[in-house]
Amino acid sequence: MSSKNIDFLIPAEVAAGATSGILLGEFNNWDSNKGVTLKQQKDGSLKASLSLQSGSYEYRYLLNDGRWVNDTHASKYNYNTEFAIENCVIEVVAEVAPEATAPIDVKAKTTVEPVTEKTKAPAKITKEKAVAEPKVETKVTKAAKAKKA
Repeated sequence: MSSKNIDFLIPAEVAAGATSGILLGEFNNWDSNKGVTLKQQKDGSLKASLSLQSGSYEYRYLLNDGRWVNDTHASKYNYNTEFAIENCVIEVVAEVAPEATAPIDVKAKTTVEPVTEKTKAPAKITKEKAVAEPKVETKVTKAAKAKKA
C-alpha cells in the first residue's frame, strides 16, 4: 500500500489562543502518547503533517488549553454515541503511479501511390433520356446482290 502526506490545519480563530496541541485519531489509536504535535504558525494557526495509508480515518484535535476541537475543513463527520460528539473523517486516496511501459518501436513502411484513374473517385453518372436514333433501312435489290456476287 502506498501512503500520502496529509497536512492538518486548525485556523487561528479556532485555535483561539491555544499555542500547541496534538492530533489524535484512529491512525494512532487515540493514544495521547502517540499524538502528532501541532505546531503554531506565524498567523496563529496550528499545523501538523502525517503520512497515512489509503483508507478512512476518524480524528480530532486536543489543544494545550484542554479543548477538543474539530477540523473545520473536514469532508465529513461521524457521530460517536459513546462520547456524544462528532469526529472528523478523512478519506485518504493514495496516488497510484502509472505503470512504466517500454517504448514501442514502430517502423512503418510508407509508400506513396500516384493518383491514377483507378484510384480516382468515380464520376457521378447522370440519368439522361435515351433518344432513339432513326433506323435507316436500305433495300438491297436483286441487281445489287448480283453485282456483289
